[in-house]
Amino acid sequence: MKVLMRGADPLVLFTTLATNDRAWSKFTGGALLDKASPLSLRQRELVIDRTTAKCGCEYEWGVHVAGFADRIGLDADQVHAIVHGDPDAAVWSEEERALLSAVDALLATKKLSDEQWKALRAHFDDSQTMEIVQLVAFYHGVSLICGALDLPLESNAARFPAAIGD
Repeated sequence: MKVLMRGADPLVLFTTLATNDRAWSKFTGGALLDKASPLSLRQRELVIDRTTAKCGCEYEWGVHVAGFADRIGLDADQVHAIVHGDPDAAVWSEEERALLSAVDALLATKKLSDEQWKALRAHFDDSQTMEIVQLVAFYHGVSLICGALDLPLESNAARFPAAIGD
C-alpha cells in the first residue's frame, strides 16, 4: 500500500499494523483507495474526511486533509465545515450536501431512510452509493483502530480547525 503523503516516512498507522501479518493483510485487503473507484477523488475524500471528523479521528483526518485538500480544491471554509459544520452548509454543492448528509446518517443511525436514499440517488448511481457506504464503514473502522491504538498524530498532517468562538 502506498504512503499517502509523498516524501514522508511511512505512516504510524501502517507501520503499527504491519507488525502483525494478519492485521496488515486484512487492512490492505479492505482498502478502497484505488483508481477503480466510481467516485471522483473529491467525492471520495469528502466521505473520508467527514467520516473521520465525525468519529473524532484527528489522526486519519489530518493525513487525508494534508495529502488531498489542495488536490481536490478543499478551501479553508470547507475544511472547517467538514469538521464543525452541518451538511447543508453554504460551502457545499447540492451533490456534496447529499453526500455529507448520507455520511452523517450512516454514522448516527447505521442506515439510510428512504428519503435519504432518494436524496443520495439523485446524484449517485448504484455503484457509487455502494462505494459511499463502504467508505464510511471502512473509515469508521480505521477511526476505531487509530483510537484504540492511541496513535500519535503525524508531524506533517493537518490538525482539526478550532470551532468558531474557541
